[in-house]
Amino acid sequence: MGKLVNISVKVPKELKEQMKQVDVNWSEYLRSVIEAKVREELAKKAASRLEEIRRGAAKVQTGEIVKWLREDRARSSR
Repeated sequence: MGKLVNISVKVPKELKEQMKQVDVNWSEYLRSVIEAKVREELAKKAASRLEEIRRGAAKVQTGEIVKWLREDRARSSR
């Protein structure tokens, strides 16, 4: 992990008192939850971008794909 920086989170006083009663490393817990959310959002963004590219790409007929595969196999066997 790279250099760590501080962020602040405000919670109600009652919740802070309840947090003290639970044996959890809150910093590590929040760090892991934030990392998971970032990965999730980046994956959504990548999927959205991929869908945009897919919509913009021309449709390729099955016969054309088969032709490409055969040509590639022929080149590979030489």
